[in-house]
Amino acid sequence: MHTQPKNPSFKDVQYQFTNYLRDPENNEKPKGIEQRRLTVYSNLFYNNIEGFVSSCFPVLKSLMSEERWHAMVRDFMVKHQSKSPLFNEIAHEFLYYLDNERDLKNDPAFIQALCHYEWVELALSISDAEVSPITFDSEQDYLALSLNTSPLAWPLSYAFPVHQIATSFQPEQANDTPVFLLVYRDINDDVLFLELNPVSARLIDLLNTGQTGQQAAEQIAQELQHPNPEVVIEGARSLIHDWIKRSILILPN
Repeated sequence: MHTQPKNPSFKDVQYQFTNYLRDPENNEKPKGIEQRRLTVYSNLFYNNIEGFVSSCFPVLKSLMSEERWHAMVRDFMVKHQSKSPLFNEIAHEFLYYLDNERDLKNDPAFIQALCHYEWVELALSISDAEVSPITFDSEQDYLALSLNTSPLAWPLSYAFPVHQIATSFQPEQANDTPVFLLVYRDINDDVLFLELNPVSARLIDLLNTGQTGQQAAEQIAQELQHPNPEVVIEGARSLIHDWIKRSILILPN
């Protein structure tokens, strides 16, 4: 008795089809679909993914040849199983790929830091967080207030000067000291950044623990063993005024 060959299930056909779309050079094409249509689907799928990745990581793309860039995007498509169906999450999925699935040995040493910095710009630009700016009063002593960074202001630190990386500047080794940045979205919905020094970065950290500006400045002066704490306090006052004007600092809920 001859048994009839078992027809593949619909799920099997779907897997074969999607595997082909991800990596047409290394997967057998699904039976019963003409090559012309498969090529159209494959190109549309690739171009959509590549378009989103390139728009999210323009600096990274500018550092690579066309061949290397497209090889990386294809590698991402082959190796990574996305957890989200949303196109605006592709950039975050790409970060996961870099951190967990990518063989980085032939990539720039700064690739993960640079891509995180580029992703932050996208994340802030599409954030639906609502912020209530402080009404600025030049007579107010803001050092007496407990202030936090806005959900649209992200203090960051990197081992590389990611904000300076370009085709003309590609550091091969990490900095001896961290690079501190504050990336924020302003009232016009523009995403901007400030470069912080270790002292101003420490001030941000202490404010976010619930200390007042005065308390934070006094602690920093003590940590620095500064001979004139008033200099540190006045510096903190100036920074806090500026950060309030930029809506970087807000009153906690």
